[in-house]
Amino acid sequence: MRADAVRNREKVFDEARRAVLDGEIALTLNELARRAGVGVGTVYRVFPTQRAMLECVLEEAVRRLVDTAEEAQGQPDPASALVGFLRAALTAALAQPGLINVLITGTDETESLRRAKGELVAAVSRLLGLVRPAPALTGENLLKLLCGLVHAVGEHPAERRSAAADNYLALLRGGLAPNSAPPGA
Repeated sequence: MRADAVRNREKVFDEARRAVLDGEIALTLNELARRAGVGVGTVYRVFPTQRAMLECVLEEAVRRLVDTAEEAQGQPDPASALVGFLRAALTAALAQPGLINVLITGTDETESLRRAKGELVAAVSRLLGLVRPAPALTGENLLKLLCGLVHAVGEHPAERRSAAADNYLALLRGGLAPNSAPPGA
């Protein structure tokens, strides 16, 4: 690849990353081209669709979650490790607009994101296997539960989000206890 093509590709990706991190997850590719100072064709060669742009930018965050889930598997208290992973995932999802959407969408445009999400589900499933919650919970379902946590915490004013996250995660932690009696039993 020519040096100017590499530079243009980097400019496009850097501008896309900046926009997504600033919350502009619906940025059009035409606007991205204008901001990056390149032609629209250049942007479409880097990102064939707006969704592919979002996936490429957020794949890095998904891979960090994979690493976090794998690190949690080595902790001595699996339930606390799972809650720690969920706290990290919740923090990442609140800080990175579009991440939760990328995580729960079943149809991915980029193969590398599809692989990363598969690795994440596998790592979270292994972590759940250490906890053995009752009733059983899959890694995929836990990521969907994370979506609900993100929404619930996001509904609180910014200054109360940390406390809300703590409360919701404590409730979840209590529900992970194997063989715990159901409420009212």
